[in-house]
Amino acid sequence: MTYQEALDYIRTRTQFGIKLGLDRIRYLLELCDHPHRKYPVIHIAGTNGKGSVVALVTSVLSAAGYRVGRFISPHLSSYTERFSINNRNISEDRVGTLVSRLQPVLERTARHPLYSPPTEFEVATLLAFQYFAEEKVDVAVIEVGMGGRFDSTNVVDPLVCGIAHIALDHREYLGDTLSAIAAEKAGIIKPGRPVVVGVQEREALAVLKKAATKAKAPFYAVGRDFRYKVTTVDMDGVHLEIEGGHQRLSTVRVGLTGRHQADNAALAYGLLSVAKEAGLKWTTTDLLRGFAEVKWPGRLEYFPGTPPVLMDGGHNPDGFTALTKALSDLFAGYQIYLVIGILDNRPIKEMVSILAPRISKVFATKAPDLKSTDPTDLAEEFRRHGVEATAVEEPSMALQLALSEANVNGRRRAGEGKNRLLLVAGSLYLVGALRPEVTRLYQSK
Repeated sequence: MTYQEALDYIRTRTQFGIKLGLDRIRYLLELCDHPHRKYPVIHIAGTNGKGSVVALVTSVLSAAGYRVGRFISPHLSSYTERFSINNRNISEDRVGTLVSRLQPVLERTARHPLYSPPTEFEVATLLAFQYFAEEKVDVAVIEVGMGGRFDSTNVVDPLVCGIAHIALDHREYLGDTLSAIAAEKAGIIKPGRPVVVGVQEREALAVLKKAATKAKAPFYAVGRDFRYKVTTVDMDGVHLEIEGGHQRLSTVRVGLTGRHQADNAALAYGLLSVAKEAGLKWTTTDLLRGFAEVKWPGRLEYFPGTPPVLMDGGHNPDGFTALTKALSDLFAGYQIYLVIGILDNRPIKEMVSILAPRISKVFATKAPDLKSTDPTDLAEEFRRHGVEATAVEEPSMALQLALSEANVNGRRRAGEGKNRLLLVAGSLYLVGALRPEVTRLYQSK
């Protein structure tokens, strides 16, 4: 298959929806000779922050000289971003080759009387495990797609697993309470395998502790076993002190924007410390380099220029809370022009109420997904909070109008010394669609 033919084939799987469960993926992996058992795995779940933790762990282990596979979802701008080795994405040709070879396995499973056709995410999971086995990675860092207990990645026997901050999200699948969602995330905890958990609400932490105790899994927590103190937050990232794992590091810089990344860095440090005891060796120099050089596009990603642009894929109330804290830390006093699109399965009223007080003007648009909220409804919700808002169906047009407005108002108010910021937020799909355009526009600035 060509790359496009492979993508088209994968996308046909969306008709089968989301089917939580492990029977199909286990059968698929059995037909492929269990590729997920051919390298150690670090398995990471959570609501917000898990992707950042995956990026941090991968960056440090790559700096230490390991061949590190990384599986993430969703992607920003290219499907190839989901599968990488040492931060280099799989080639488009390789995706076509892999899908061609795995198609008979997928079709055989679809015809099996005990199984229904594999879902899109199950296909992605199989591709990741197979690719990493063929490339003989030293270790794979695997991000859970949704939940944990029945997520198709939950077939691994991990070296260590991590659970980032848990918040209310995907309630239609995971439950309406923190306890219910935490129970689903805790499903990745395996008997006797260590687990490190990030900063949690008390309710969620109690569920995770209980699950670890039941599994007789060594339990480590940020705030108890791995502690940190933020010293500075600026456009160069987060500067902090970290203590735990038999050492104390007084000057650590994480090259990601936002105070909340300190939580993620402490969790990544905890996972790396436990993995080190299990045989994955790294030095303090590797850690400092990996944390400083980490890249995680689309998450409070800053593009300097006139006006500067900030892009953030925080797509739930917890993510919007982290975003508003970053705006207060880094852009206090700025006039903020917002391009936003949100999926209709999100608590839109709650999300708008969190962000609206910091926004000067809104350009509501469609996230490139069938489940996108109508821009007119989204604009109206911002108006209820006293924010000027315009509905623009096409995302690229919304971006251009916002850029133009920010520049015009900036010239008009030059004497007032007002700084302006263009913010693109709401859905990772929207950020992914507009990021190539922003990158192209700002490379020449």
